[in-house]
Amino acid sequence: MTRPSPTLVGAFVLAALALVGAGVLFFGSGAFRERRIAAVSFFDTSVAGLRGGAPVTIRGVPLGEVKSIGVRLNPRTGRSIIQVNMELLPGMVTVYGAHPPGDEALVSSLVQDGLTAQLVTQSFVTGLLSVELAFRPGAEVSRFGDVTLPEVPTVPGDLEALAKQLQMVDIAAAVGSLQRTLASVDELARDPGLRRALGQLPQMLSALERTLDTMEREVTGSSASLQETLSAIRTLATTLDRDGASTLAAVRESLGKADATLDAAHALVDPRGRTAIQVQRAVDDLAVTSARLRNLAERVDRDPSVLVRGR
Repeated sequence: MTRPSPTLVGAFVLAALALVGAGVLFFGSGAFRERRIAAVSFFDTSVAGLRGGAPVTIRGVPLGEVKSIGVRLNPRTGRSIIQVNMELLPGMVTVYGAHPPGDEALVSSLVQDGLTAQLVTQSFVTGLLSVELAFRPGAEVSRFGDVTLPEVPTVPGDLEALAKQLQMVDIAAAVGSLQRTLASVDELARDPGLRRALGQLPQMLSALERTLDTMEREVTGSSASLQETLSAIRTLATTLDRDGASTLAAVRESLGKADATLDAAHALVDPRGRTAIQVQRAVDDLAVTSARLRNLAERVDRDPSVLVRGR
């Protein structure tokens, strides 16, 4: 069996490496040439789950990645803060405005407009974190003197904000209030009056059900009577519509005569005599009668069925 030539093997390996290098340069040349901007953020909370290479996104769009993670310690105060170095791709961002900033001033300009960083969970199964950028005006930078990179201020994550809110809750007071509430409920449950009321509840429900059945039967029976009454009213209205004109004319004529009689009585009778008193009483009666007649005329004008009903 002949052994392969070392020269041939070496040439084959060199050719394979050349092909791999050419492929990398061809397919990844855009990524190598793409400009990147270094930025930094400082988190005052645990970043467990954040790894180098984690995506930096804005509304789900990848804008870069996390390059490294470090810790800043102050032994005198015992305070520590997490430094996250990022690389952003300015080519993924288009800024609108009269004077769009250049790549060097892009991060600083967006930070002035309220750009902030927040840790978000990529997956609840793996627990991995990513950095989400969003505009949240009001956040402040940490301002470390030895940091020359543009800083993106941070805001607490959703879980961290919830934890802080829970820390502000007075657990002891809440438990005491709950205990008092349970004691009040227990005292109410032991009340004899409440127990009697609960015992009578089935009877009350049964009586209510019987009342509802009775009301339903009465409403059903009244519906037929109501239809008959409405039919009679329609017939009466038709009849009065034909005869109402002459009736109203007669009533108006009577009212005119009554008014003339009253005027004559006022002119003839002495206001201070005995006769005047009697006449005055008669006049009052006539006035009452006239008012009633006027009222009747107005009611007949509005509803001719009054002449048939009598009221």
